[in-house]
Amino acid sequence: MSDTVGSLVDKLFTVDTKMWTNQEMLYVIRKHDFEWFKNRFLSDDASILELYETLKKVCDLNIQRQLLITEIDERIVKTIEAGIAGRDLHTPNFIVDSHKTYSGGG
Repeated sequence: MSDTVGSLVDKLFTVDTKMWTNQEMLYVIRKHDFEWFKNRFLSDDASILELYETLKKVCDLNIQRQLLITEIDERIVKTIEAGIAGRDLHTPNFIVDSHKTYSGGG
């Protein structure tokens, strides 16, 4: 089954949340001067590696985010085209009813 717009938005939300969490270091850096930055991140290999890994993770998450946004845009266009063509949109490719009801055990 291919992803629906809803499942893609769910994935996008997850990536955005991870990206936001990983960007916290960048906001800390923004509040300080270069001397603080040098002392905090360029003073030893462990600090340099921490900065590198964070920047790499944020870049990778941003690429995932962009790919998901493009996929959502494409899926919306396909859904609109299918609707205009009169196709049934209640199929796994468009709308999937995955509502679950849970009973309160006990």
